[in-house]
Amino acid sequence: MTAKATSIEKRSERRVSRDASTKSARPKSEMAGTSPPENKIAVRFDEIAADYKAAAQKDGREIIRGEIGYRRLQECFGGMAADSIASSQIEAFRDRLGEDLSPATVNLHLKLLRAIFIRAVRAQTVSSNPVSRVRFCKENNKRLRWLSEEEENALFAALPDWLKPLIIVALNTGMRKGELLKLRWRDIDIATGTITIRDPKSGEDEHVLMNETTKGSLRTFWEARSKIVALKDRAPEAPSGFVFTAPRGGYIHDLKRYWYPVLKRAGLEDFHFHDLRHTFASRAAMSGVDLYTLQALMRHRSPLMTQRYAHLSAAHQREAIRRLDRWHEQHSTAAER
Repeated sequence: MTAKATSIEKRSERRVSRDASTKSARPKSEMAGTSPPENKIAVRFDEIAADYKAAAQKDGREIIRGEIGYRRLQECFGGMAADSIASSQIEAFRDRLGEDLSPATVNLHLKLLRAIFIRAVRAQTVSSNPVSRVRFCKENNKRLRWLSEEEENALFAALPDWLKPLIIVALNTGMRKGELLKLRWRDIDIATGTITIRDPKSGEDEHVLMNETTKGSLRTFWEARSKIVALKDRAPEAPSGFVFTAPRGGYIHDLKRYWYPVLKRAGLEDFHFHDLRHTFASRAAMSGVDLYTLQALMRHRSPLMTQRYAHLSAAHQREAIRRLDRWHEQHSTAAER
């Protein structure tokens, strides 16, 4: 082999070696014919929620009717980066809802949140679904617990005076805890005997009828509050103010702080604030109120929710029939004499 041929061969070997090293140093994405991934901009929860909502409305499917479910989710997660939402935060949201809502309703909110994330994961907008690691509530909506007359007496004996009007209104209207705590004086019309509930569970303003007990309690409560305000030489209370306030004034942020000690003093076991609503419905059913009317009073969307009180109504109807038997027995005895 000549010197010239040897030189050409060496240069060729160096070129092949250089090409091989350059090729091995290239990113795999470039070798595959794709560009390297870019850093993703964090997507906010508001965006994936709005995307799901638009798609759900277009397809005509709703997990929760109306805006209330989306509104509650926005209040908790709005403005947050969707990928930053942790399962622990969703569990805290679940527990907070459980203070006011039934397990089935809480689960509907979790199902809505889960559906939002599932769609976002499929669109590769977020990397994972944090709801998948959250345990849903155990549903027991058939649970019925109401106050007996003796328990009611014990409850009111244990209540501080400032809490009694709240419990009286709850027992006589069947309003939910959240509705009571958000109630303002401007929403009460003593003349027509109605209470307007703003932004209720259904998402649309609703109206609750007041009996004389409720009207009398609220009227007395207003007069007593007005006297206290006058004694403190303050401006009259604004109609926009909350009806039920904490001992030092203002919104009651933590009713449990006062409620649990009351239950302990009263000796009430397995009793929740929501059971005051069950007490209202149970007493109405046992007083002969038909289920159609009771559904309207409870503001249930579905008659299935009201059916849980049917056995109470039926039992008292049977007792009414037995009273007729006693009436006939008494009059038969009188006739024989």
